[in-house]
Amino acid sequence: MSQKGFYFDQTRCVACDTCLVACKSWNMLNAGPASWRKRVENEIGGYPNLKIYQLTMSCNHCAEPSCVKVCPMGAIYKRESDGVVIVDRASCIACKSCLAACPFGAPQFADDDQEPVKKAEWSVKHPMQKCTACWDRTAIDKLPACAGACPHRAIDFGELTELNAKYPDAVKSVTGFPDPAYGANGNKLDKSTEPSILFKRK
Repeated sequence: MSQKGFYFDQTRCVACDTCLVACKSWNMLNAGPASWRKRVENEIGGYPNLKIYQLTMSCNHCAEPSCVKVCPMGAIYKRESDGVVIVDRASCIACKSCLAACPFGAPQFADDDQEPVKKAEWSVKHPMQKCTACWDRTAIDKLPACAGACPHRAIDFGELTELNAKYPDAVKSVTGFPDPAYGANGNKLDKSTEPSILFKRK
């Protein structure tokens, strides 16, 4: 299986949130609780040795996604063509098992203000939604909206093998990145989800 993923350069991020805005704009998400990309700021130390670390992250399209394993409806799956994890919103029953199992908080749920109209094919008012790696953009050889919009080129996307070659010093974790062996509920998973993301540490 082909596996695409993200690269994040922690030294370049300036917390401008352009990636978050671009993601919501391209994917036509109204303002509200569901946000496919988020930014976390971590402060380490204190004056005069305070260090601030930024982390922007969406779904990591894991090689072993815990969300796929726990979904009782089989609504979440990996695409063979690129390894991107997709949710079939029509099959979702909003049980939130995926949210509890995901180490990264990728599954998102809207409210009535953000998603006022229930689509006819949905069985619930607000089925799970999340990052699709902008498959509609990558299908025409464009970067996902977040990566394409970043003014400091802190985000990249592509085949993991190509990203490893492009960034030979990349690592698999940075300050603030959750442990991929534990779900959001703190329970240890059967094994690491093997997130498809690489980093340059600050």
